[in-house]
Amino acid sequence: MVARFGADVPVELSTPVRKILWDGPGVACVTDRGTIRARAVIVTASPAVLAFEEIEFLPALPDPHFAAFFDLPMGMLTKLPVEISGTRLGLQPFDDLLIERMARHDIYFLCFPFDLDLMVGFVGGDFAWEMSAAGEAAGIDFVVDRLCGIFGGDVRKHVGRAMMTNWGGERFVRGAYAAARPGRSEARATLMQPVAERIFFAGEHLAGPLMQTCGGARLSGESVARQVATQLAVQ
Repeated sequence: MVARFGADVPVELSTPVRKILWDGPGVACVTDRGTIRARAVIVTASPAVLAFEEIEFLPALPDPHFAAFFDLPMGMLTKLPVEISGTRLGLQPFDDLLIERMARHDIYFLCFPFDLDLMVGFVGGDFAWEMSAAGEAAGIDFVVDRLCGIFGGDVRKHVGRAMMTNWGGERFVRGAYAAARPGRSEARATLMQPVAERIFFAGEHLAGPLMQTCGGARLSGESVARQVATQLAVQ
């Protein structure tokens, strides 16, 4: 959906930004395919990517902005959609199923949304990071085993396609979405302030009531883009 929504937006893939220089007029973004110069830049990378310094800022960002990256670490939510055909297991569309286990190895299922042949498993927190490290095959096995434990071994013959998201393994994301450390929510407000009126930040972590959502990321980007356009128009 996101790719189709932005189909008309000019995007260059395989062009990671390595450095953002702002010691002169405007900014210069050093990429693997050359340097892009502009009057301002909107940085939408996740806080974890910035905390790992995948993008180097020269000169260094003000301390409050740099600290904010660490105060907004990425949480983890892994989704495991599994196709279940030929049975509804006695469940209704959009039924909730929560399986609680020891050591917080819980899993929640959204059952047959829109009456589709689909059960979507959700695993969060430390267990989601563990599952990310174990890999997709292990994650799918875990989900199917849990379903068989409740509904019986015959469930396996109804299992079709399955997959697992792995946002933790994406180098340029490093998690599902940002979650402020206790008592550090002001980090969001800090990153909403531009640096030298040239470096602006946007993303789901700065989306107010829609934080941690795809829609929030989009609206944050649009809002900041309007802010930048208004500023540049009067300069």
